[in-house]
Amino acid sequence: MMLPIVAQGPTPPPPLQIPFDPNQVIPLIGMVGGMIIAAVVLYAFLKSDLAAAMAERIRAGMHRRKHTSEIAGGEEPRVALLEERVDHLNGQVAELAERLDFAERLLAQKRERTLRAGE
Repeated sequence: MMLPIVAQGPTPPPPLQIPFDPNQVIPLIGMVGGMIIAAVVLYAFLKSDLAAAMAERIRAGMHRRKHTSEIAGGEEPRVALLEERVDHLNGQVAELAERLDFAERLLAQKRERTLRAGE
């Protein structure tokens, strides 16, 4: 007996295997798109006048802190001397104000006496 000869064709290819889940592609595309949009908005903000004004304000604050720390650290005797001079000048101004008030009162009294004598 003879066995029938069966012609065999090429073996079928194995089923296609994708290394990732296709259902995760859409959220991934959305996340990448969102990041791109956020980057464009951030870039536009950093180039705006508002960002420049905020940066200038921050720089001014840093300069102010640096300046006050220099005064507190190295120029304390000079600041104390200036405060003493200001206090002395305030005393002189108060004394001059009292003298001016006194002179005005004397002139007013003299004017009243001359008016009474003229009646």
